[in-house]
Amino acid sequence: GFHNSHVFITPDGNRMFLTRSILYGNEVQESKIFLSRKGEDGWQGVEEVNGVNGDWVAKHPVVGELFGQEVLFFVSDKDGGQGGFDIYYSTLQADGSYNEPTNLGPAVNTAGNEQTPFYRDGTLYFSTDARPSLGGYDIYFSDWDGTKWSQPVNMGRGFNSEVDDLYFTVDEEGYKGFLVSNRDENRSP
Repeated sequence: GFHNSHVFITPDGNRMFLTRSILYGNEVQESKIFLSRKGEDGWQGVEEVNGVNGDWVAKHPVVGELFGQEVLFFVSDKDGGQGGFDIYYSTLQADGSYNEPTNLGPAVNTAGNEQTPFYRDGTLYFSTDARPSLGGYDIYFSDWDGTKWSQPVNMGRGFNSEVDDLYFTVDEEGYKGFLVSNRDENRSP
């Protein structure tokens, strides 16, 4: 009765975050973030991540770093946001839980929907349907300077197309990336 998706494995390979959703038809009834730890015999059972889940949709988890501390970025329609789905973060606490989610604010979030965050070395990549685009969801990035996010920049043609472009990730060297798109396979980017 539930679906697991949006898997993120930490760089050390010891923790796996995922979204677990319950659907009614094609409608999401519940969506929460879970965690599995790697043991001697492989991945252990999942546990709900304390601090980020509530009476709202929580999805698309990815680990990052802000203010010198590990944070979990995720997407939510939590009350008090900018509108639609926004990107939030929660800071990892000493007891393994996460603190109250913090909205990234209007520097990143819009009245539309922000989705599929990915963080690498001070840069947050995400998709949005509410900023100037080539069409549908476009991939943007914003840099963290230690105190605030830069104005998001559209990654342009090749990364983006006239349809939806989401789930951008980049390798450790920063030279190879992947994205998901619903482009017509017969058209070039």
